[in-house]
Order: sequence, then structure tokens, then C-alpha cells
Amino acid sequence: MANDPYLDLIQQQWPAIAETYNRFAGQQPILLVDVQNTEIHAFPFEEFVLLLDASSRRQVEAQYRRALANRQMVLFVRDTDNKVFQSYTLALEE
Repeated sequence: MANDPYLDLIQQQWPAIAETYNRFAGQQPILLVDVQNTEIHAFPFEEFVLLLDASSRRQVEAQYRRALANRQMVLFVRDTDNKVFQSYTLALEE
């Protein structure tokens, strides 16, 4: 994980990520960072999982439930140039 290039991106974008999450915090969204468009999107969980195949849905649902139980968020990074769609579970700030 130490060589994960997206961790630097997440750290650089953290103020905008936190602001986006906080704007929709009552809905406990899943966030998506689009690398090419430099955009951050918030999705309701139920809407987001419909975009995934069945096995991915199960994995993301388990990850999401664990995140909620531990006061964390689920964030996906989409990098279409490098064909990367990676999830992260991140601690929420107080």
C-alpha cells in the first residue's frame, strides 16, 4: 500500500473529499474520485452498487457496512487511463 499512487491523490484532494462527504453525510454516501476529470462525486449506497456486477456488489456491501460500523467512509478512485477502479475505506474526521 505504501507505493499506492492514489494515496497521494487522496491526501492532496482531502479537503474537497471531506467537504463533499460532509455535504451528504446524512445519506452516508460512497464517494468517487475521477482522476481524469478531477471530480469528486457522492452517491447513495443503493444507487452506487447497482452500477457493479453481482460479486462486486457483495464485496462493496460488506466493505460499506464495516465502514459505517467504524465511522469510516468508502471512497473509490476511477482512473480510466490506467484502467483502475480501486476502493478505500477512510476514517471520517471529527
